[in-house]
Amino acid sequence: MNDQRPHAAVDRNLRGAAAICLIAAAGLTPIVSTAGPNDVPVQFQGAWVPSKASCESPVRVLITADRLTLQNGNDIEALGGVEMAGPGYFAHDYKGTMAVLLTEFSGDQPAMATFNLGEKKGAAQVDFAPVMPGKGTAQLAKYNAHISKLNLAKRFPLDKVPLKKRPAGSGATGK
Repeated sequence: MNDQRPHAAVDRNLRGAAAICLIAAAGLTPIVSTAGPNDVPVQFQGAWVPSKASCESPVRVLITADRLTLQNGNDIEALGGVEMAGPGYFAHDYKGTMAVLLTEFSGDQPAMATFNLGEKKGAAQVDFAPVMPGKGTAQLAKYNAHISKLNLAKRFPLDKVPLKKRPAGSGATGK
């Protein structure tokens, strides 16, 4: 019986230490996270319009934490599955301010947005994926079918057009 008492005391001490570690770790972990690891940073969220257009332009790009939405009047296309490009997107010694958003990251990536384009804060540009030439593989045929069906360049006159961010609260919501 005496042999079990030291073990019982050690077991109680280990359980107590484990409980303290668990409580401490829980205190360091947020209970509710409002931002996902792939969310678009807040400074890039909002409505973007062609830089030569008025802020009320019906042609715009709406950026939220989890999607890029193209709008041309009543024609709207929302693209999800967004991720911000990681540090490997640019050259290893890049120290600038540009940031890149990719849509349908796990798929065909039909559009991407570049923020602070040319190191100019507040400038952006959207680039649409082109249909790739040639017969190619089944994967290429699937990609081309998807990009052709979206037909973004014809529907939205925004491909490679310089954009400016519309000030928050400047009128129309973009819906």
